[in-house]
Amino acid sequence: MPKTKSKSFEENLNRLEEIVKQLEDGSAPLEESLKLFQEGTALAASCGKLLDEAELEIVKLTKGPDGSIQEAPFAHENLD
Repeated sequence: MPKTKSKSFEENLNRLEEIVKQLEDGSAPLEESLKLFQEGTALAASCGKLLDEAELEIVKLTKGPDGSIQEAPFAHENLD
């Protein structure tokens, strides 16, 4: 089976918002609501993972004076 392309954070968030609207509307039958809830839970976890990965890319790990690793905010370099 071919590997499916991962959806972007924005695509996952948009779908999650659609699911929330459907669940808040309350017009879906119970079985469909449960499926939507399960899909929404998976999307929320995926969005959380993507945010965590983005944070790791932004945070720069540096060694402190005692040799321990400390987190320092990423300093934006001038592009001039």
